Amino acid sequence: MYKEDKKLAINGGEPISLETILIHKPCLDQLDFDAILNSSKTTFVSGDGPDCRVFENKLSEYLNVKHVLFMNSATSALELAFRVKRFKRDGEVLVPNFTYTSTALGALYNQLKIKLVDVDSKTGLIDINKIEDSINDKTVAIAPIDYAGRVADMDSINQIAEKYNLWVVHDTAQSIGSEYKGKKTGSLADVSTFSFHGTKNLTTGEGGAFVTNDDEIASIIRIMREKGTDKYSFLTDNLTRGYYEYVDIGNSYVQSNILGALGVSQLEKLDLMNDKRKGIADFYIDGLSHIKGLQLPVVPKDVRPNWHLFDIHVNANDKYWIMDALRAEGVFANVHYTPLHRNKFYNHLGGDQNFPGTMRFFEGLLRLPIYPSLSLSEANLVVEAVKKIME
Repeated sequence: MYKEDKKLAINGGEPISLETILIHKPCLDQLDFDAILNSSKTTFVSGDGPDCRVFENKLSEYLNVKHVLFMNSATSALELAFRVKRFKRDGEVLVPNFTYTSTALGALYNQLKIKLVDVDSKTGLIDINKIEDSINDKTVAIAPIDYAGRVADMDSINQIAEKYNLWVVHDTAQSIGSEYKGKKTGSLADVSTFSFHGTKNLTTGEGGAFVTNDDEIASIIRIMREKGTDKYSFLTDNLTRGYYEYVDIGNSYVQSNILGALGVSQLEKLDLMNDKRKGIADFYIDGLSHIKGLQLPVVPKDVRPNWHLFDIHVNANDKYWIMDALRAEGVFANVHYTPLHRNKFYNHLGGDQNFPGTMRFFEGLLRLPIYPSLSLSEANLVVEAVKKIME
């Protein structure tokens, strides 16, 4: 039996790589270190400073949107994306079942309920054909996500939303720089929410952004993210006599000026970093495409992904053994997250039988290392490790 092959490192054989190839690394270089140092030297280290404003303006230009608001996390941005509409309590939000908990938490923090929608078994994205069946008279919003940098079918989603008068919150945490029909994510919904966590293509360590083309929504969010004050206008216009007012309810969701500077330096090289990811993805696809029993990522038509993740799909019965075997070979593989309905907090929302697409996608899912600083020799070792185990 192949699992007992003595050449495999998991059985005592020589590993492909003596040093562990990590699954992700942030892409930080001297440009970033200089940006952090120079921002620190200004002594403006608190939130919503000059470098934050520069980052917001540059990102707005990059995404071709009107308003970008830098925040402490995408989770906070998602919370405000629902709070700003002041929906009635117990309204329902449609959330794809295969996502990180933050997508659902944004609605739950606003006393809304969530209804899980199955995902496409090949892409992991919300199944367009299942959305309308999930809508009822309590439905107020749809919150599609872009898994692995692959973009959901936003034209279809927006058409459904318009038909039923629904709010669309596009969870773009994983897709900065990705394109859908020639448009970058961030410009495809009522609101979009990016993550700049340390694992993301553009990182500020922790952080996120609230993005919209709606002037009124942006104005309200500027107040909500700064503890319900009009401090944004105070800092921008300086028309008062040295104080700002408390005008609404809110919380502290702004980011340090130092991290704004890091955002600027990261954004300057984002396209280059995403191109490097694409090169690695192309290398993997070329090297692994002939392996029997291995399925490669499926990119939807009209989508240009940023290759935030590289997922493979194997026989469900062998998945965890293959993961352990890859790790023994020196390649850190991972599963990522589990479907929401399989977690303790959400398991009352349905069982495996209710989400066949989700389960087919998840049951064989593994992730391989991909990040800009992954060398060609390391990528080749990843391919060789997969071949050694699968063949």
